[in-house]
Amino acid sequence: MTDTALNLVSAVAIGLIIFIMSLLKAGYLKALVYSLPIPITIALVATDGHVNATNVIGLFILSIFLWAVHWLVKRGTNIYVADVIASVAYIIVGYLAVTYIHISFFASVLVYMGAWLVFVILYRHSTEGKMKVAPAVKPIIKLPVVTTLAYILLSLKSYLAGIVVTFPFSGVFAVVESRHTLKTLAAVFTRNSIAILGLFVMMFYLDAMNLGVRILIGWVAYLAILWIVTRVVKYAR
Repeated sequence: MTDTALNLVSAVAIGLIIFIMSLLKAGYLKALVYSLPIPITIALVATDGHVNATNVIGLFILSIFLWAVHWLVKRGTNIYVADVIASVAYIIVGYLAVTYIHISFFASVLVYMGAWLVFVILYRHSTEGKMKVAPAVKPIIKLPVVTTLAYILLSLKSYLAGIVVTFPFSGVFAVVESRHTLKTLAAVFTRNSIAILGLFVMMFYLDAMNLGVRILIGWVAYLAILWIVTRVVKYAR
């Protein structure tokens, strides 16, 4: 897949995700749609399905990105300003982490699972409810607008160095779409991220198999883990 084709497919996928999110009113459902690893799968196909510790590190920082936006907005920061600040912080932290943290994939998985378990134990959800303000832009208009902006952003990815693989291209739009339910977005994604980790694990340990088969098995693992956590970790709903 050429770089241009990858950017186009990824941009359309991001546009569709945000479009679907805009049709939903409940913050939990918006977060659930955002948690689907569709852009990640496209990126994996483009990179022949190679997975390593940097993907796990990026997944962790992605959760931090969402919580950072929530924290900033809660303290009065404009959502667009918060989005930019968190994105820049993601690039800096991601670059430093990938440059100076050298651990094996197995170790990164164990650390991630430990951090995720701490979140599950300590987090207490306070209901935010549905969006209080109707969206100013109609959903059907958001599809081409977000797709175009996503394509432009993706076309600039060469300037993001090694952390481009895990940069939250869809996240910069998702936080704006979920600006009234940011805590739910961050909490649900963090909870569901363990399912994405399961996809990474399958891709890593089945590296010798056909890419299509690995993607299929990875998604089966993702859906199975997602089904479990949505029923066990109830308070993140």
